[in-house]
Amino acid sequence: MAVNENLRRLVELAAPYWAGEAEVVWTYFQSPWRTKETDLLWLRRQCFKEIWGSGVGDKTKGLFQGPVAYLSTVFPKIDIEVDRHEVLEVIDDLRTEFFHYCLFADIYDYVSGEKLNPQQLTGWEADNELARMRYEYREKRGKLGYFAVRFTEGGYCSMYRAGMRLAGTGELNERIARACAQVYNDEIGHMRAGFVGLARQQLSAAEWEEIADMVKRILLQRIHMRNEQFSFPLSAERIRAIAAGDIEPMEFDYTGLE
Repeated sequence: MAVNENLRRLVELAAPYWAGEAEVVWTYFQSPWRTKETDLLWLRRQCFKEIWGSGVGDKTKGLFQGPVAYLSTVFPKIDIEVDRHEVLEVIDDLRTEFFHYCLFADIYDYVSGEKLNPQQLTGWEADNELARMRYEYREKRGKLGYFAVRFTEGGYCSMYRAGMRLAGTGELNERIARACAQVYNDEIGHMRAGFVGLARQQLSAAEWEEIADMVKRILLQRIHMRNEQFSFPLSAERIRAIAAGDIEPMEFDYTGLE
């Protein structure tokens, strides 16, 4: 069976933005002005994302406290009102996200010589805007907003692909590469499952166009988010060029998405 053409068009729209996000991260890692302080900054900010979710978790409680609050109330309802497997999925997701937090927090500790804790984490302007945009789409655009946010979650692992390229280039870079590889392996299948689910939706051409518009806006904001997270390795001019299509799109693996 052929790949769903609506999904293919969405991937073709997204692939240059995914490549742009990867360019931000790789440019930073190769830059001569990369320092201990800038490494600690991006690591701390990544830990913030793993705890709060930037618009993909509970709006007030985030990726950790949201599931914990749910699990604290759901026990009396298991297999009465709530299926046990739904609860297990929440537990698995919580464990995975906190594991990712631990991966980057451990690297932060290695670099700083001190122990990071979640109370030290704060957001930053471009990430706050990304979260605001996602919540607005989810709340005001209904299922189409949900699909757009779901499709853009993780940016097709662009950051982790870039980080994995650091393997074999020094102890710190090796730790970053290993962490990124572990997150990539956890997330890529999850993302691809989401793509399959979206492709199966019975949507009109106008609805697909609405999703595409939201996807484009979110992915551009993701580039701004990463650029600020990594201390602005790309100029505003370069980001405008990427948005205009001046970049080789990231290759997408359609295997299993027929």
